[in-house]
Amino acid sequence: LRGAGNWRLGGWQGYQGTDFEAIVDLGSKKPVRKVAAGFVQDVRSWIWMPVEVVFSVSDDGSNFREISRVKNTIPVNDYEMRTADLGAKVSTSARYVKVKAENFGTIPQWHLGAGGQAYIFVDEIIVE
Repeated sequence: LRGAGNWRLGGWQGYQGTDFEAIVDLGSKKPVRKVAAGFVQDVRSWIWMPVEVVFSVSDDGSNFREISRVKNTIPVNDYEMRTADLGAKVSTSARYVKVKAENFGTIPQWHLGAGGQAYIFVDEIIVE
């Protein structure tokens, strides 16, 4: 389920002051051609895109290998509300896909919430 363009309408999971990490179990080993996750940025509300998102895969759920690292390109001082899927095309197979999105961290001095902890909002993990 995708979150609305306006995060206030629902469909988003928010985490403050921490990275986001999730593991998707595909049920069996399958081809993986694309990995991504949807994020929103609304600087006025202390919500920033992740600094970067790392995708890893595993066949056993314990030993993961990195397959893609995607850096955010939306400026941290962009006050427009923005949504974006951060991901990559890949060519591998796996049963488990791990997504780790690095939180923006401490809110900078130029922001009204300076010193507070930023939120990361994610809606959908995409595995094709």
